[in-house]
Amino acid sequence: MVTAGTELRIINPALTIDWLTANSTGKGVQVAVIDSGIDASHPALRGKVKRACVVHDNGEGRIVCEEIPGEESYDSFGHGSGVAGIISDIARDVELVSVKMLGENNTGSGAALIAGLRWALDQKIKLINMSLATSKKKFVPDLMELCDQAYVQDAILVVSKRNFGDLGYPAMFSSVISVDAEAFENKFGITHYPKSMIEYGARGENVEVVQLNGSYGLSSGTSFAAPHVTGIVALLLGIFPEIGTYQVKSILDSFAGCR
Repeated sequence: MVTAGTELRIINPALTIDWLTANSTGKGVQVAVIDSGIDASHPALRGKVKRACVVHDNGEGRIVCEEIPGEESYDSFGHGSGVAGIISDIARDVELVSVKMLGENNTGSGAALIAGLRWALDQKIKLINMSLATSKKKFVPDLMELCDQAYVQDAILVVSKRNFGDLGYPAMFSSVISVDAEAFENKFGITHYPKSMIEYGARGENVEVVQLNGSYGLSSGTSFAAPHVTGIVALLLGIFPEIGTYQVKSILDSFAGCR
């Protein structure tokens, strides 16, 4: 069994990926995807987007989060749909929450990122995927404060590092679960990097992902590695809904082969 608490220990060796996938579908778990939106009309995602909000400038210089019906959720670029498709492929019964803050060029402002994350935390959403990062240090104080808030309120943030250049924020924060891309064939493969600021590697090369207009394609990158971990965390939460980031990291470590 797994006991949830400040000193979580895995005391039953039966808690493996195989056991987890046989006993959980992520049912009852909400996952916020902070990204370019989710195409709720795609066959792979239809009926899975339960809530959605669009982060935008209200024309008066203020960033606002406007909630729309989940079935009206849309994606300007396709990136968020690809991420959401991976999560729901691993944990088929999760409830997706689209937090759209990236636009048609798959870019967005740091202020929009902060507003989207704050909205998700205010909604008490337990699991949040952020397949994006910023390298602008002016946003670090607000991002760090929100990530620390998430840790304290037992919201779990799974984030990707940048593909090029520096690691990016919030991937560099210890309060999140940070992910790099690996060439796993197995979608449940995890590597643990015990001496790195980026703690985990997951499948992120030549991944079949959902694309716009009902299509599919192959993509690579850290953006598509992070949702593999998010999907596994959703399976865990489907059985152990009270665990937090510290406990989840302990379990992921036990699943992973260290490097």
